[in-house]
Amino acid sequence: MTSPGTAPVPGGPLAADPGEFGGAHCETSSLRKQLLVNGVDIGEPLLFGLGGGIGFWYQPSAPGGVFRSMTSTRNGPFPLFITRLCRALGLDVTVHRTDDPDRALHELREELAAGRPVICYVDLFHLPYFQASRHFGGHAVVVHALDEKTGTAWISDRCPGPMAVPVEALATARASTHQPFPPAHAWLSADWSTARLPDEDGFREAVRTCHAALTQSTLPNEGLAGLAAFGAELTHDIRTAPAERVVDRLTAAHIDFEFAGTGGSGFRNLYGDFLAEAGPWLSGPAHTAALAAIEEARAAWVALDDLLVPDAGEAWKELRETYREREDALRSGTPDHLAKATVLTARLPRLRADAAGELDGHRDRLAEETGAAFRRLLRTERLLADALSRI
Repeated sequence: MTSPGTAPVPGGPLAADPGEFGGAHCETSSLRKQLLVNGVDIGEPLLFGLGGGIGFWYQPSAPGGVFRSMTSTRNGPFPLFITRLCRALGLDVTVHRTDDPDRALHELREELAAGRPVICYVDLFHLPYFQASRHFGGHAVVVHALDEKTGTAWISDRCPGPMAVPVEALATARASTHQPFPPAHAWLSADWSTARLPDEDGFREAVRTCHAALTQSTLPNEGLAGLAAFGAELTHDIRTAPAERVVDRLTAAHIDFEFAGTGGSGFRNLYGDFLAEAGPWLSGPAHTAALAAIEEARAAWVALDDLLVPDAGEAWKELRETYREREDALRSGTPDHLAKATVLTARLPRLRADAAGELDGHRDRLAEETGAAFRRLLRTERLLADALSRI
């Protein structure tokens, strides 16, 4: 692994300007980089809000443990979110897909040879610097160079510098057929230089889209209804499920809400920044109310997360700290930090087992507190949705 920050960005026929490195969320940071290369500077919070912002969606674990349960706190999966965002920017985006890896590599080479970085979708399980134990094929990165002599691909991701991965690893990540969201070699093209922020009506339409995602879904696992169902199910499991399952479910939610490219608190931090930056287009009493409501929602998400890896014994405390240190090390992306992340990852099975052993004396208290935290969260989310409806 080549160190971000110190890694040379290769030149040659298959190299392009990466725009920048780092970011909060994979799709919005990837789009921001592509726009920067094309002379358009729009920050991630505005991009996130114009894509439709926040929501909620829950998928139970598959029978037989094929993949763990997962939650999404964004408004819509790929490609719905990114195509909605591009439409708000006035872009006619094309999502290219193929099941032919040779064609996918040929298209990538052509784009880089023309000096264009490429937003590609990958299964992050196959990118070494993620050290992932589960598959997720909806992750977006910017591929900005191929060095075919050394077999190296260069990626701009959420780390603060260029990441080098084997070309074979990138190809495997793009070709993955694993659920959820197999990427099918997806990549995006558009006339990126024509992107423009919308007018006031466009901003208000994006907010209405967010409100609809929270309140108008007819599916029981989506929106505020889905959040209520998820909270009830999780609280029930805390009381009754085997301890190992409880640990798995709580830590999975913690990771999904805090670390999975959300910017923290289930994307509510990023959406709060959008509302603040969108003031010139949304100003008025309703906007002021929405700013206050998102702050209440942020605080409620923080309070809930405190209970997902709770203060229920020494193993739980060490487990929370280990997850945090591991995430920080992975996000840094340097060789030393990635080595540290490997050591921390090796500790997790023991800590999870020890945490399961500490659970029984805390089940009733934890279930009561978690249920109360979800009720508070739902109250704040409903108030936020109401405020958004009036913008």
